[in-house]
Amino acid sequence: MSTPPLRVGIISAAWGARAHLPAWRSLEGVEVTAICTSRPETAARAAEDFKVARAFHDFRALARDPDIDIVDCGTRPPLRYAMVMAALASGKHVYNGIPFAKDMADAEAMTDVWQQTGTIALVDAFMQAVPAMVQMKAMIDAGWVGEVFGAEAAFEAPLFSAAQTNVPGYVWFADPSNGASAARNLGSHLLHLLVHFFGPVASLAADQSLALKAWPLGDGTVHPEVPDRASLLLRHASGIPTRLEANWCKIGGDGFRFSAWGSKGRLEARAPVFPMAHDTQLFGTKDAGLGGIALDGIPIEPEFLAVPGCRAVADRPETGLLALASIFARMRDAINGKAVAAPDFAQALHVHGAVEAAVVAAEERRWVDIAAPGERARSR
Repeated sequence: MSTPPLRVGIISAAWGARAHLPAWRSLEGVEVTAICTSRPETAARAAEDFKVARAFHDFRALARDPDIDIVDCGTRPPLRYAMVMAALASGKHVYNGIPFAKDMADAEAMTDVWQQTGTIALVDAFMQAVPAMVQMKAMIDAGWVGEVFGAEAAFEAPLFSAAQTNVPGYVWFADPSNGASAARNLGSHLLHLLVHFFGPVASLAADQSLALKAWPLGDGTVHPEVPDRASLLLRHASGIPTRLEANWCKIGGDGFRFSAWGSKGRLEARAPVFPMAHDTQLFGTKDAGLGGIALDGIPIEPEFLAVPGCRAVADRPETGLLALASIFARMRDAINGKAVAAPDFAQALHVHGAVEAAVVAAEERRWVDIAAPGERARSR
């Protein structure tokens, strides 16, 4: 007897519909049956535009609906908290965005309720599912770089500059009440990647600041109140040291870079902006010699360019399509008892704890210890 398809309700007609909807629809055994916005008219229009059967304008009603199995929570962190809690209270499986929460209290509350329900709850850390990163981790785990000595991850791009705002839909990043900052938004994605590769973070030091004081918009100017750059030094519980750079106002920034090196070589993944399946490349060298910086291109093997039970194609440029579909497929398989769910809320809580600790470290100019997954943050 075949397993009935899992039914997904998406909250958000913006990122949720543009990026998540195609990824869900690329999977076998999954149906997107509902979409939710904040008003009846926009919900009806979204359902029609995206050809979704049912429209909701109250996320609580969507969460209670017995014909929905998975709730995909879009929008910014302060709004997502109530959505996640409503879905978990109704026993739904939950997909939550990044940043995980606006603050530590919300992060802990969501994780506590999730652990009580026994449902599957994942977060949007899809960098770790980009094919180049999946292959890179497999190569590191197989010993390609030898003993790992260190790593660094960076995302540096002019999302905002003095001349123009390149992502007008993300001006909410400017407001601290949204739980935003370069470290919370870009940095959380990078931290998930580092934790996925090298395990939990034990301690960190940080520096954060606001450089660009005004973002130009067509109808005015936005004055941000959060740091637009962050530098973190990390010590993982394994002893591996890593470094993180997040900067959303760097003119001429190199975009995304992720390097790991060890006793036998170095690997590096690169993307022009946010890493996607179609444009993230992998490079490496066994021994570049003194002063040598040239890295050889490494082809992505076919096994890393496809996901079982998924029709998404790696070389299509849709935002995050294959990587998102890969995380969604893992969620589908975990719900069906065929996989381990990851990246889950436990990983998300640990990463959020590191983000909060970075604020303390920067303000007090000292190293701060981080709680291990499953533990509460120690007194600072």
